[in-house]
Amino acid sequence: MQFFVTGEWVEHGALLPPDQVAQVLDAAVLPSLRQLAQWEDEGRVRGGILAGQRAGAFLLEAASADEVGSMLASLPFWGMVKWSVVPLQSMRAAIQREQQVVQRIRERHGP
Repeated sequence: MQFFVTGEWVEHGALLPPDQVAQVLDAAVLPSLRQLAQWEDEGRVRGGILAGQRAGAFLLEAASADEVGSMLASLPFWGMVKWSVVPLQSMRAAIQREQQVVQRIRERHGP
């Protein structure tokens, strides 16, 4: 199953001195990005960081919504990011659905 995932950094940096910002980057941001890059290498993630922003969007391949939740929660910056997850329906499934709608309309109202 595919899920459309967006993440937006919840601003903390303005409240932190530069040395603590560096610690957050080293301890949470970089390891999280490395994990996302590994999932990309494995074909589980396609997408990236929005240019010039502290936000990202990607397609995530997972067996279930529970797996998506577990994967995102495993990222060190999980609690520092506001996440949005939307399950996607395949194009083929959408074609099938629309064909069924057309068929039902035609059965009720004629060609």
